Amino acid sequence: MPRLTFPPNFIGTAGCDSLIGEQLNVSVAIGIDILTGGLISTDSGNDTIKGTGTSRIGGSTNSGTGTGITNRGRLNAGNGKDTIAGIGTGGNGRNVESGNGGNGGTGTGIANSGSLNAGEGNDAIAGTGTGGNGGSSEVDIPGSGGVGTGIVNSGSLNAGKGNDTIAGTGTGGNGGDATGGIGNKGGSGIGIGNSGTLNAADGEDTIIGTGTGGNASGSFGDGDDGGTGIGIANSGTLNTGDGKDTINGTGIGGDASGGRGNVGEGGTGTGISNSGSLNAGDGKDTINGTGTGGQGGNGNDGGGDGGTGTGISNSGSLNAGDGKDKINGIGTGGNGGFSSIGIAGGGGNGFGISNDGSLNVGDGEDIIIGIGTGGSGDDGFIGGNGGSGTGIANSDSLNAGDGNNTISGTGIGGSGGEGVGLGSGGAGIGIANSGTLNGGNGEDTIIGNGTGGNAGIETDNGFFLSNGGSGTGISNSAQLNTKDGEDTIIGTGTGGNGGIGVERLGDSGAGIGIENTKDGTITTGSGKDTITGYGNSSGNNSIAYGIFNDGTINTGNDSDVLTGQATASIGGTAYGIYGKGTIKTGYGNDKVVATSILDGVQQKVTIGGGIKIALGAGDDYFKGFGAATVDGGDGFDTLDLTAFNRSQLLVSGVVAGNSLKTANISFNNNGNLISLSTTGFESFIFADSSFSYNTLANGA
Repeated sequence: MPRLTFPPNFIGTAGCDSLIGEQLNVSVAIGIDILTGGLISTDSGNDTIKGTGTSRIGGSTNSGTGTGITNRGRLNAGNGKDTIAGIGTGGNGRNVESGNGGNGGTGTGIANSGSLNAGEGNDAIAGTGTGGNGGSSEVDIPGSGGVGTGIVNSGSLNAGKGNDTIAGTGTGGNGGDATGGIGNKGGSGIGIGNSGTLNAADGEDTIIGTGTGGNASGSFGDGDDGGTGIGIANSGTLNTGDGKDTINGTGIGGDASGGRGNVGEGGTGTGISNSGSLNAGDGKDTINGTGTGGQGGNGNDGGGDGGTGTGISNSGSLNAGDGKDKINGIGTGGNGGFSSIGIAGGGGNGFGISNDGSLNVGDGEDIIIGIGTGGSGDDGFIGGNGGSGTGIANSDSLNAGDGNNTISGTGIGGSGGEGVGLGSGGAGIGIANSGTLNGGNGEDTIIGNGTGGNAGIETDNGFFLSNGGSGTGISNSAQLNTKDGEDTIIGTGTGGNGGIGVERLGDSGAGIGIENTKDGTITTGSGKDTITGYGNSSGNNSIAYGIFNDGTINTGNDSDVLTGQATASIGGTAYGIYGKGTIKTGYGNDKVVATSILDGVQQKVTIGGGIKIALGAGDDYFKGFGAATVDGGDGFDTLDLTAFNRSQLLVSGVVAGNSLKTANISFNNNGNLISLSTTGFESFIFADSSFSYNTLANGA
């Protein structure tokens, strides 16, 4: 069947029109080719437009291109349930005995640089592009895999009103092999690439992009990298219009190749990559991005690192519009490659949502979920390190808008590999904010869970130990603001286990529930807010902090609750609340509790670092003891010291009748004198007695 070329222009009927073009086994294969000034208009009816282009093996070395539908003019399917489908397959590169192998050709399903309009109705636009494989070479350099793109739009693509589906599938070709030489990289796979204007218009629209990178080649000499996989790559304007819209992007990086020499790294996998403007419009919209990094190559001298996996990467403007919107990002790093005599490859990093642009879900009861999992380091003479996992990484502006919003991030570090030297576990961070994170007014919930990866285990030959990865629930170094409303912030951090070697143990990773650095500010606004940090670490030299604050935490007015709980193993370090910063709870009947547990036993000292805590006006309650300064403020305030009998503490500075004078309370902890400085408390509760400020000096 020959290529269909326009002009001459085609004007259809009011019935069901069908246009099918197919071109096979030529260097440049195009199923349907609409030239500049060309026109296809099928009018109303359930129309079908389908183009298939399949290239042949390269006549010399490099192969040709295959494109299903190319539009540089105008394509208008009119009203009705229309189907536009393009299938493009690039040819394979030529295999050679000597010299370089041919590169695989590009395959593109639909390439639009003109105007493509599906009209009103429940339309389906589908593009499938497959890159050709690289050709092999017995002694020299083989060819690289070709690029596969489902839909590439640099013009105007409009699905019109209705429940429309736009789907693009791109698969990169595999790199060619070389028996005695080096390998070559896999081709990129892109589901939907938009640098123009893509508009699904109003209705319950679905946009699906799936990109899979090709695998690299190589087994004898050097290896190479796996191809990049991107589900949806938008650098233009993508608009789904109003309605219950769904955008799904899946990117899978290709696997790297290895060999006796250098090895390749796994390809990057990104579900949705937005550097332009992506707008889902008003309605209950769902945006899903899943990215999986490719595996690192195996090699003798060393293993390759796994590729990075990112669910949603936004450096532009991503707006879900008003409504009950849901944004999900899942990123998984690829595993590292094996090495028999060298350093094994490390696991790739995983990011659920990575935002260094503007991400806005608008007003409504919105949900933002990010899950990042680091890849595992492989085994070798020296094991590879686990990759880091970050649920949500925000370095610019993330705004959930007004409403009862939920922002949840889960980060899981990858495990270290085995060997004479053990690989370290990767860090896990639930939410990492170095920009502006705003929950908007309403009853917002921000949850971060971070779990560090375990270090490698080798009890027979593991002589060089490594540490478990740190786990941090929420890490804030800039502005985190939930605004007014009854807000909840919960951070849980669990450190990974240290390595287990020959009769020795590596250190466990630190577990930090909420970490607020020197320049960080956490503000919850007015309302009955709750901030809770859980830090957990078990094993050798474990360290845990419930809330580690070197910056400022301000819970605003109303009756707020702030809790820090740390749990560690015997011989470890645990502080419920720690740091050099300031905590302010504002006006209201506030409650602050710090708890530390070592090997299942609750500790007396639960606070450290010299932190300053101001409870503000109201009948406040504070439980905890350690190196800190605590001001109860106005109202009838209570200090709970039930971890001690009164006789175990030294009290100084009390001036009867004036609770604004500092009461210093000290504890001799195995020769280390620890003091808590307090003002503004009216009631002091011990395990065996209770005192007012005026009688506190009694009973020693």
